[in-house]
Amino acid sequence: MRQSLLAFTRVLASLAAAMTFGAGLAFAAGDPAAGAAVFERECALCHTIAKGDPNRFGPNLFGIAERKAATVPGYEYSPEFITMAIWTWSPDAIASFAIAPALTIPGNRMSMFQGVPDSELDDLIAYLAAQK
Repeated sequence: MRQSLLAFTRVLASLAAAMTFGAGLAFAAGDPAAGAAVFERECALCHTIAKGDPNRFGPNLFGIAERKAATVPGYEYSPEFITMAIWTWSPDAIASFAIAPALTIPGNRMSMFQGVPDSELDDLIAYLAAQK
């Protein structure tokens, strides 16, 4: 329970920072090549990343960096995500959602995903930011 509370607190703090600072933040200084491997292992089952690729269980993530949330054409977002995702995808917003999607937006379609380990976040964010 304590671990869940700490994770929830971390998510809220990250979301607050994301909404406060918005898309003007510089993207993470991780390693995009290492992030590609993280994406393949953690994300590729449900998401595509190349421009023009189809949506899967989750939306295509091409161009996610600095894009308004819930705006991928042709993807049917959950009502919870549409209602609560009022941000632009900054590094903090991506990190919050990748760490704990079920805590960030309870009931969203990615709620069953356990999250990306903290140690791999900068690399994943660097990779996602490079896909534009």
